[in-house]
Amino acid sequence: MANKNQKGAGSFRQLRNNSYEFTVSDGYDIYGNRKRKFFYGKTQTECRKKYKQYLKEGEKQVVSSKEYTVSSWLDQWLKTYKKGNIEDSSYADYVHIASHVQKHKIGDMKLSQVKPLHITEYFASKLHYSYSFTKKSKFLLTSAFECAIDNDFCIKNPVKRAEIAKKVQAEKEAYTEEESRIIINFAKTDELFGVAMYIMFNTGIRGGEMRALTVDRIDFENGVITIDRAIKRTGEIGKTKNGKTRYIPLEPEVTEFLKSRLSGKSGYVVGDDYYVTHSGLRGRYEWFFKRLNLFLESDGEKPIVMKSPHSTRHTFGTLRQKHGMPIAMVSELLGHSSTDVTDKYTHLGDVATLSEAVRKYTFIDKLAE
Repeated sequence: MANKNQKGAGSFRQLRNNSYEFTVSDGYDIYGNRKRKFFYGKTQTECRKKYKQYLKEGEKQVVSSKEYTVSSWLDQWLKTYKKGNIEDSSYADYVHIASHVQKHKIGDMKLSQVKPLHITEYFASKLHYSYSFTKKSKFLLTSAFECAIDNDFCIKNPVKRAEIAKKVQAEKEAYTEEESRIIINFAKTDELFGVAMYIMFNTGIRGGEMRALTVDRIDFENGVITIDRAIKRTGEIGKTKNGKTRYIPLEPEVTEFLKSRLSGKSGYVVGDDYYVTHSGLRGRYEWFFKRLNLFLESDGEKPIVMKSPHSTRHTFGTLRQKHGMPIAMVSELLGHSSTDVTDKYTHLGDVATLSEAVRKYTFIDKLAE
């Protein structure tokens, strides 16, 4: 029989942000499961100091912490265990998902009161949300309750026995090449949102990156857009999703159009002096399609079924691959954090190489009416 770790025995683990996690065994619960405490710090010494402080005041904290509601625990869990230990974009996603839980009735329930039935009811209320939202929500709640168990705030994880309807992951949507031709040509004439739509279809940038894009990030002389920041779900300006700056070469025709519309201007491409909110961008996108389809119907053409704003990104990648661009180059332009293929093409950080590829595998010349 294996020897159980003695109470107080600890181990360190270095996290992605170079801080440390100190895990301490704190005995066993009534079911024989090991109880653990976690302490975080920039150095191992700081972790040990927090552990010693816990030994002095920990018992008082446990008594008060047993009154955690799901809502207050999610706030504490995110602040203590996730903030600074994961990418900013991932943290923003967690905060957004947690806000949905906190607005539901289970948000006001104490951790120990939550049953699988309550979790089932919560997910049933979110059936209209995406596969990705459900998957991330389940992961967040499972992790948060596991951590609550480790800290003795409850003894069971209700998420594990909840009935959560399985969703089939939807295929990524993309506009067809013909639809793209119509949309881009109309964007050239649209004064309200045409420039933004034109950029989204010709660069594949994310919505948050589009909202953060300012005119000074567009190099008209060299035909390159610099993507080095994004607007987070929290409304703050921060780094891109993977924290990297990338440079997107533009086809000559795209550069000339943007120069004609933006040269001499400043501020945000969408919003001018102030960047727009997530819903603000989506609202402008939806109204663009209303104007487009009114135009098409007046000309006796069929309307185009609007897809999500993120579909412009999938469209960019799909059409580039269709016209022969290697997947590694597409991945580099889209700013994916890593792919097995991209890792083999270390030269792709060269803007000149990407510029040549953008011109070689163009589809813009096929958009002329």
